[in-house]
Amino acid sequence: MSIDMPIEDASVSQLQQVPIDRVMSIIDEGLVHLPSYRELYYRWERQQWMTQDIDFSTDRQQWQAMNEEEKRMRLGGLSAFFKGEECVTNTLAPYAVAMPTDEMRIFLTTQLVDEARHTVFFERFFTEALGINYGHLEATLGVVEKNMNPKTHYLLVDALNDVSDRIRRNPSSMADLIEGVVLYHIIIEGTLALAGQRSILEAYRQMNIFPAFRGGFTAVARDESRHVVFGVKFLRDMIQQDAANAHTVYAAVNKYAPTAIEGLTPIPEGIQMMLEQKMDPWQTPRYGAESLRKKLKVIGISMEIPSVPPPPTF
Repeated sequence: MSIDMPIEDASVSQLQQVPIDRVMSIIDEGLVHLPSYRELYYRWERQQWMTQDIDFSTDRQQWQAMNEEEKRMRLGGLSAFFKGEECVTNTLAPYAVAMPTDEMRIFLTTQLVDEARHTVFFERFFTEALGINYGHLEATLGVVEKNMNPKTHYLLVDALNDVSDRIRRNPSSMADLIEGVVLYHIIIEGTLALAGQRSILEAYRQMNIFPAFRGGFTAVARDESRHVVFGVKFLRDMIQQDAANAHTVYAAVNKYAPTAIEGLTPIPEGIQMMLEQKMDPWQTPRYGAESLRKKLKVIGISMEIPSVPPPPTF
């Protein structure tokens, strides 16, 4: 891929070699000059890709060559994303119904399509590359879900279903909708997912493994850059319309952010192992915390967020 080619024009195969920070920069640019809801919709029209065009044969060969410990290490993070994409697909529809304007609602319908595509992408990767398939999607996800850590499971399964159900039952509740957008767009997508994507994609690119997955997962990150910018804009707009809405944002961040940062942090044994290997075990949670801080600043919220240790000195 040419260095000068805009990320939004890149195909899935071209995205295989793109450093993930180039995709993440789309969010930073969007935070500087927040686009309109219609412009976010037009970006969706320009950035289409098809899961059925992806050939996972090389990924499958590389997976089969890995030992059982390598496979186990990779399954945890990959499983969280697979189950997470299914969860966000199943819980987004009430948000679209509850949105206060048609422009917001139009964009949310594109996001629902994105999340369904991401679920299909992961299902194909798990089936065709990893050889994990239990007959139908629900059965496969039931097994995959067991690989998730408790923190990500709480956010992606328990909390997201709870707040989505509240929005469904009372679509006129702005407080529930704001809490839902904080959880969905700012915490899950803008903090937990983007930090995890950055870590996985950069590691896989340096190791030159799973090329088809890298292309598709980078396309997923490009899609989610639109979602995150939408969430920031929506919350900023709601606070500007009614300053009291800032209290709801503040409370939701306090409720969910600590769990997200913990979910990005390795378990104690992993921290010890990484330190022994002179690796920074807090790089990913630190990136997530800093990413959250940037978004809150644009939204118009000033608050303390969970602290993360600085880089270790070796």
